[in-house]
Amino acid sequence: MFKLLQRKRSDDRSTFVDDVLRGAATLDQIDDYIDRWHDSPAGSPASSMELHEFLGMTWEEYRTWGERPESLRFIMAAHRARKPLPEILRADRALGAAARSSNTTDAEQVLAWLKSRGRIG
Repeated sequence: MFKLLQRKRSDDRSTFVDDVLRGAATLDQIDDYIDRWHDSPAGSPASSMELHEFLGMTWEEYRTWGERPESLRFIMAAHRARKPLPEILRADRALGAAARSSNTTDAEQVLAWLKSRGRIG
């Protein structure tokens, strides 16, 4: 299931997640990082990595982002807090419910979607 991933790419450069967390990149720059991975020369460290590793995500985080792009900000929050994504989504849902009880937040939608797919309990 969801686990934490805090490591550098094998070429010792920072990942997209690392760069966002230190303020060197923004969420909307993820496509630039994907382009870099696609354009990496054969035999380079990046070319031997899976895209989710290159970005600094676990497979489950990457899969969730690919299926629910609005989850990216919660994935970053999970990395920042060093907590699994479902825990961050549940916390946001609780805070959101207190602030606006009649609205369904993005966190609630992503959390419900993960539950409906059997990816979290």
